[in-house]
Amino acid sequence: MKKFIFLICTGVVVLCSIGSGYASEEKEGVSSDYASPSPSGSELVFYADFDGAARIWAAGVDGSNLRKISRTSNTPTTEMEPAWSPDGRQIAYVSANAGVFNIWVMRADGSYPVQLTTNDTNTDEPAWSPDGKKIVYVSEKGDTRDIWIMNADGSGQTAIVALPGQENNPSFSPAGDKIVFSETGDEYATLMVANSDGSNAQALTTGNFQDWEPCWGPSGIVFSSNRDTTSEQSKIWMIQPDGTGLHRVGNAMGLRPTLLRDGRILYTDEMMVPLLRAGSSIGILDPATGAKQIAVNVQGYFTPIDIRPGNAVNKVSPKSRGLIEVVILSTKKFDAAKQVNRSTITFGRTGSEQSLKRCSEKAKDVNNDGLPDLRCRFWINNAGFQNNDKIGVLRFVGNDGTPYEGRDTIMIINTDDEDDFKDED
Repeated sequence: MKKFIFLICTGVVVLCSIGSGYASEEKEGVSSDYASPSPSGSELVFYADFDGAARIWAAGVDGSNLRKISRTSNTPTTEMEPAWSPDGRQIAYVSANAGVFNIWVMRADGSYPVQLTTNDTNTDEPAWSPDGKKIVYVSEKGDTRDIWIMNADGSGQTAIVALPGQENNPSFSPAGDKIVFSETGDEYATLMVANSDGSNAQALTTGNFQDWEPCWGPSGIVFSSNRDTTSEQSKIWMIQPDGTGLHRVGNAMGLRPTLLRDGRILYTDEMMVPLLRAGSSIGILDPATGAKQIAVNVQGYFTPIDIRPGNAVNKVSPKSRGLIEVVILSTKKFDAAKQVNRSTITFGRTGSEQSLKRCSEKAKDVNNDGLPDLRCRFWINNAGFQNNDKIGVLRFVGNDGTPYEGRDTIMIINTDDEDDFKDED
């Protein structure tokens, strides 16, 4: 019996054991947010609730190699706001324990989590200094949000900025000698720049706007703002450290922008299209052209599937005019045979392909766990697979309206598989 890859467990698109997909009763779709690129710019970490609780995930910037790196057996229940260290070896993040957020670090593979702050009030928004020796962050000590700094091992925790308003989203300059942050007053938020010790804080932006979430990169400072009066949504803007060059970047409605090494901007895309089954995703904006692409686009809570059940390798010939069987596996929390809205099932390269022929009316326990599974067959040439594809994606909506998504490995071949033309049972 083969093991399945449906990205509900830890690992780097590797063989995992079956888990349970489930959804929050309060949400209509999954969310991925707060992306941070690796030093090489080829990968990113972010937090998401793909399998229920908010956890730390990683993927290639192109969306490949999606995996959960949180080790759920030895970490608290909520993990957010990851930041990749400059040497690529560690990830700082925020985790909740007893309802209070503190800052932790772990290795880039999710191992050896270590708690750095032990405050009884929220501590969040960590950002590394360019040399990796310091972490700047925000603490709510004193009933306000001030900027603090500490050594990378958690020692030397010191408040450095305590202005009348509330400070948020600190980010180091590339040289490490300054920080930029957002200062929130009664109704508006302004970008501020200060020395790395917190001294000489000065306003960088002006006006009655919400200037949020600055990130300082080699080409300037990007941030989200409601400065575009033609839209109610925040969009991405850029400004130079001396206050010149203020302009909107493209026309992306997005939050938490971060500059990649190649000049593109990583950001949280708040998906506004009702047909999409996600609350937010991770996008990439090209400032030169304004073009947008989705880096992480999971549109449902993870549920286990099995492509070509019984086969050790799932071979797929994209040009085959035959059918491929995919099984939606039941869990103790989800009866696939009864709870799947079959009219919503799609399967293929991206998961949105209309390739379904039919699902069997007779449920069968495919993986011998005592639970009836839903067997479906799909037209292969409608699934859109291409050379070098390694994952097949299936999406559906449950009868209660909850979106789900399952994934399993495939191997692209040039000849038809004999199972493509077997009689249906």
